[in-house]
Amino acid sequence: MAKKTWTWAFTASFYNHDPDCMIEVCRACNVPALEYHPQNVDGLRDDELVALRQKHEAQGISINSFHLPFATDDDIASFYETQRRRAVGRMNRYIRVAGLLGARVVIQHPTTNRYNADENGLDRYFGQLHKSLQEMLPVARQAGVVVGLENMTPGEHGGGRFFALPGHFARLSQELTDPNVGYVYDTGHALMAVGPDAIKVLEAMGDRIVAWHLADNAGDRDSHLAPGHGEVDWNAVFRHMARLRFSAPVTMETAPWGFGPDYAAETWQRSVQTLDTLVEKAPGG
Repeated sequence: MAKKTWTWAFTASFYNHDPDCMIEVCRACNVPALEYHPQNVDGLRDDELVALRQKHEAQGISINSFHLPFATDDDIASFYETQRRRAVGRMNRYIRVAGLLGARVVIQHPTTNRYNADENGLDRYFGQLHKSLQEMLPVARQAGVVVGLENMTPGEHGGGRFFALPGHFARLSQELTDPNVGYVYDTGHALMAVGPDAIKVLEAMGDRIVAWHLADNAGDRDSHLAPGHGEVDWNAVFRHMARLRFSAPVTMETAPWGFGPDYAAETWQRSVQTLDTLVEKAPGG
């Protein structure tokens, strides 16, 4: 079996983004961490953010990661400078928020554009991404967080979206070695983008994985099924995780498998048990 060196985390986007409910779920499941979203904190002052962090810490629940915005206009690789600059400004505001919450990593979509990167100029995408990261990294260092770039769904018209393919990660690793930039492996996105070769995305990320999003699907859409209820190769995922000796919380980015939307604590507990069973079944890392 794969040796588990990590803990689990949930995403705080359930129960209408009510952190109190998710804290209760975490405590019921012995899950020590949450991933936050902008909807959890919008409108809060700095002192209120610090108080929220302290409230979590008092309950033994950390805010491990913070998902930065990813609406259409939030494209840090946009070819339009006006849009790119506005997106970077928005990301930097939330990076500061993540720092106040004590987050370890911020989750960043490298693009919100869904078109084929080769058709539209792969070098152009990389140029804009580099420009944006250079503007974001000083803020991230000051906030004490790492920027995690997430692998994307395949996009439109046959796929090939920016940061959906293994080669995109391999290239950035050569061009940018800053320790404040890492990768986020999304299991569902990889299955959709690369199919049975999803492991190649993991291999291209190498040892620069700073966060994980665990979700399952049938390979055709980002349906966010609970792990174990789709076609993701969980043996490969957990074997790689164990090989890295990953030691931070790993996020289940799905609802539990059961009746919702007001999931009972027992439903969440069964999903955690399923995760642990998937790890136990995986060959040793």
